Amino acid sequence: MDDEQGPDLSHPDAAIRLASAVHRFPCPTMVTGGYRVSFASSFRTTGGHADARKLMKQADSARLSLSEALVGSSKGNAVSHKTIVRAARDYLPLMNRILVTCKVQPEAARLDEKLLFEWSSGVEHNRSSFRSEALMFELVMLLATEALGLAGNACDESSDGNFAAASREFKAAAGMMDFLAEDQLPKWIARGSSVEDDDLPSEITVGVCAAFRGLFLATAQQMAVTTVLVRPGVPNYGLLAKLTLGVAEGMESFFDAIKSKASRQMEKMDTGFFHLISFQANLQRALSLYFQARALWDTNENYGLAIRLLHEAMQFMRVRDKSSEKGLPDTGPKSSLKALGDDTNELRHHMKLVLATWEKDNSAVYFEKVPQIIPESEKLPSGIMMMKPELYELGEADPVPLSVPASAMASPPVPVSAAGRMSSRGSSKSAEEMSDEELARALAEDPNFLDGGRGGGDGGGRSISVGSVDDDPPPPYTSSGGSGGGMPPPPAPLPP
Repeated sequence: MDDEQGPDLSHPDAAIRLASAVHRFPCPTMVTGGYRVSFASSFRTTGGHADARKLMKQADSARLSLSEALVGSSKGNAVSHKTIVRAARDYLPLMNRILVTCKVQPEAARLDEKLLFEWSSGVEHNRSSFRSEALMFELVMLLATEALGLAGNACDESSDGNFAAASREFKAAAGMMDFLAEDQLPKWIARGSSVEDDDLPSEITVGVCAAFRGLFLATAQQMAVTTVLVRPGVPNYGLLAKLTLGVAEGMESFFDAIKSKASRQMEKMDTGFFHLISFQANLQRALSLYFQARALWDTNENYGLAIRLLHEAMQFMRVRDKSSEKGLPDTGPKSSLKALGDDTNELRHHMKLVLATWEKDNSAVYFEKVPQIIPESEKLPSGIMMMKPELYELGEADPVPLSVPASAMASPPVPVSAAGRMSSRGSSKSAEEMSDEELARALAEDPNFLDGGRGGGDGGGRSISVGSVDDDPPPPYTSSGGSGGGMPPPPAPLPP
């Protein structure tokens, strides 16, 4: 007769599903209603060289492809994140090449038609839209789009059980957020732009990018932990205890970073996202204690301490009354985390079963004293964060030739504002709405402000804004002097 077998105490599938639960952000989207960005039309006069014409046409085509790929971004699984990432990678080097071209040839960087880029945020719950004429704005939005596309693809891989691939994608997303926070955004600020964080999509502010870098690394480690848990056999519980504690610390560091460096942006994000981060921070601490207990029990080192550690793990699994207490947020029917409710209850039941079995064995066989508290010497001093952001480099770009025909120099161009104003759609102020102080400051920055930056009757040309913005809508195209059939207005030079 076979020996009677006890209950199955191996970690349940619920632990795997909970450990890999992540938030999926939509990607930013291009706002295309009413105004079409066309590099080919805007550089019609100065971009007459074959290489310039080719670049502008390629950029227009790549931008359109990305715009189409982003259409379903706010609809969750309806969008292909692989397609978004591929389209962003096609457009990015072209946009960077246009930017470099305008930087190295400022005297020839003139527009026939205004370029006005408009994007809506992917991480803000109300999907606010933002306008800018700055080429740099378009570039950093592309970087943020690729980063969030990589994170979205990581979520897709995780849903399909490809946790190792998901971990790699999250590391790549962390690398792009690091590049934004440490390189591109500080460069934009250093150029003297007066753009404020409140006037930018949250995903291209330094504080949010720095915080998301840490979040994506913690999430990458979540995927690595899950990779170990799904393998057959008994895992290395001691290592898992340190890795899950590292994930918990990463989640807590994300909270600290976004509260201290991006509190205004935090208010614009979905509260359900932060509930999940709080859930994961406490769950990962519970799993760390649980794995540490399993490691001690399985190696016959200290049965009493293993029982105490499991007791402590269950404290982190209980439903907390206040956000300041240890424990999980509510996962009931009315909670934003209700999808995790069944698995959470299953994991709690599993821990109770393990604890009851251990206490029974200890009272009948081992007779070890169970400490009332965990001795400081037995606590893990810190977790392990083994993930590093994948290095991202934008790459070198070769400029294409721009030139101003002699005929276009007959009438001096009138530059538009380079004051660096930027706003979310519908929030810009007209001169009539400004206070005397605001109006004086605007005029000091741009003497043509009251004319909308367009001057008088003769000049109609436009300058390119590399690192600054203007929130005036693009004026209708008119011939020189406002009369029909005349020579097109001379393109305007890049402002200093």
